[in-house]
Amino acid sequence: MTTFNQDFEAAMKAVRVRSVVLVRGFMIVSLICACAGGCFRSQAPQAEGQAEKVAAEPRPRTKTYTLTGEVRKVERNKGEVTIRHDAIPGLMEAMTMPFHVDSHELPEDLREGDQVQGTLTVEREEGSVSAYQLTDLTVTKPATAAALVLDLSKKTPELRPRARRLEKGELVPDLALTDQDGKHFRLSDLRGYVVVLTFIYTRCPLPDFCPAMDRKFAELALSISAFPRRAEKIRLLSISFDPDHDTPEILRKHARVRGGIPPLWTFAVASHEELAHIAEPLGFVYGPGKNEIIHNLCTAVVDPSGKLARLETGTQRNKWSSADLLKTVYSLLPPFQR
Repeated sequence: MTTFNQDFEAAMKAVRVRSVVLVRGFMIVSLICACAGGCFRSQAPQAEGQAEKVAAEPRPRTKTYTLTGEVRKVERNKGEVTIRHDAIPGLMEAMTMPFHVDSHELPEDLREGDQVQGTLTVEREEGSVSAYQLTDLTVTKPATAAALVLDLSKKTPELRPRARRLEKGELVPDLALTDQDGKHFRLSDLRGYVVVLTFIYTRCPLPDFCPAMDRKFAELALSISAFPRRAEKIRLLSISFDPDHDTPEILRKHARVRGGIPPLWTFAVASHEELAHIAEPLGFVYGPGKNEIIHNLCTAVVDPSGKLARLETGTQRNKWSSADLLKTVYSLLPPFQR
């Protein structure tokens, strides 16, 4: 009996030892799993967050196009060349715009009138152009000799190239337009009126550019409308150079906010092909930028016969006052309407 009891106690002791070992082992394994699970849980959101961050940062998409056109202006000190280029399928219509070209990329004999070809590299982010660069510019056809005239303003007359920009008294090129009500007309349809025109686009974010022209034209409209007899023969025309966005509906809403009421003040839009007819003669330049359309300012007064009476181009020149411009406008009216 004693031997049986001793054997039983020994067996129970062995069981208790094994149980303690198993319990401790289970606790250790559980602790390891908990730690591992905690680590995985803390890392998973971080990896997910990193993936979201990478996905939230759009990568620019680069594409190259062949650009062909005619050189309109060369500014070597700025590394800039203005080209009236042909339509680029899949990118933009034909237009006149400036391009930055590294000085070592500019052909030494490049001049106005040259036919050129180059590679236009465009970067897009979220569907819009974020940057562009013109490289490999070559002359495919040299310009013909420019027409020469006598400069009689000097004591000793000398030959000089004829200026491309319109001079006062020259006929302003015609162009087709669509107004804020969807009606089609031509600039020449306004013959018999004194026309003050400027170039804008409704999405312009720069307060000193298109919004400033809208404010100035609003002042002109207010002053002119105070004299109905004068207003009968005066037309204010704000021409959009953003046909892809500025539809008649958009222009109509914009006009309502700005106070543009036809027939005195009309907003209209022209295609890039039509704008090419008038932009260069008036010194107006525009082209796509990173977040907006890059452009200069241009305001012109056209007399009743369709000839240029006054031209203001550039930021400084367009700081004209409505009172000053109205003097020019009123001087072009028939005596009985002044």
